[in-house]
Amino acid sequence: MNKISLVLLTKDSSYANYFSNFMISSNIKEKFSSKIFTDTDSFKKNTRNQKQHILLTDLEVDNECSVSFDKVISLSEEQIMVPDELKTSIYKYQPFHELLSQVLAIYYEMNGKLSSVINGKEKEKVISFFSGNGGVGKSLLSLCLAKHLSMNDKRVFYLNLEELHNTYLYFKQDRPSSAEVFYYLKKNKNQLIANIESLKSRDSLTNIDYFALPVLPEEMQIATEENIESLIQAIRDTQNYDYIIVDLDSSIHERNRSALKNSDEIFWILSSNETSFSSSDSLLANDLVGLGNDRSNIHFILNNVGEALFDGFDSFNFSIETHIRFNIRYLGRSEETKLMEDTVIGEQLFKLLKENAVHSSEVSQQWQ
Repeated sequence: MNKISLVLLTKDSSYANYFSNFMISSNIKEKFSSKIFTDTDSFKKNTRNQKQHILLTDLEVDNECSVSFDKVISLSEEQIMVPDELKTSIYKYQPFHELLSQVLAIYYEMNGKLSSVINGKEKEKVISFFSGNGGVGKSLLSLCLAKHLSMNDKRVFYLNLEELHNTYLYFKQDRPSSAEVFYYLKKNKNQLIANIESLKSRDSLTNIDYFALPVLPEEMQIATEENIESLIQAIRDTQNYDYIIVDLDSSIHERNRSALKNSDEIFWILSSNETSFSSSDSLLANDLVGLGNDRSNIHFILNNVGEALFDGFDSFNFSIETHIRFNIRYLGRSEETKLMEDTVIGEQLFKLLKENAVHSSEVSQQWQ
């Protein structure tokens, strides 16, 4: 991951020492490469003609000192209420994690997306799970893939955008609410990027990051296409993740269309009954989810397969890549238990990702 270069210039040696210790011990070091100076001459000598991103200082600096920096942010001795769009200084004596979140917010606001700040190609993969109707086991499948990736040392963010989500059934530890996400989406998208670190939670059993959102159907109902695009991009822009797994409900709401449009790959889950096939066929035939005629990034998955499929199965035109057998052991098990016990489904779905060399249709010959 490419880092943002941050230089602190201060004659306050105690402050410099505390700042240095925080940068060493905190996860924030994954975002910044930092240098600290308490001597102005040394600062000038070591930063002259070297392009840097941010200068953070409590001193008055001239043009010679600031010319090498994209942004100069002053550390104020007093706490002054200033509108965000005018802010060029921040309060010096606040917790460092809050101070650095504000630094990021100011910088992103000036420069736009992080991709315009840091050179380097985005490598995050956005994978959405969708279905034509509810009750097909989509959330469990999406989390089985997320867990498999996480257990194989991939950094994973799980984003549930269902109107009535059930994330709490899988991640049962008490976590602070992430409801502020909706505020930042509407009021200050650039601050959302800077605050994702403090808003997210991490499941201790799977190491999957996620937003611990309350069930707020009204917020999902009013979420716009732009809101969802901004949210996904903000998670991308942290450059903390290899995969972003997006769990969608079966509605044709614009938030789902936006998520699908911004996905690298889509896992479309079908259940082994006529209703599921018919609903999905109608959505695609009438382009109700905005995918057009291009199905190249869609993986059709047949879930909960029994001994045989329904009459008329052959009349539908789905290129099913894999089928997942009905597991009788799941009857009576909690969703959390199903997720933690899975050693098959996650790997099965992982093999379908485009970066994997082998792609094969696993539809049984008797169903072709």
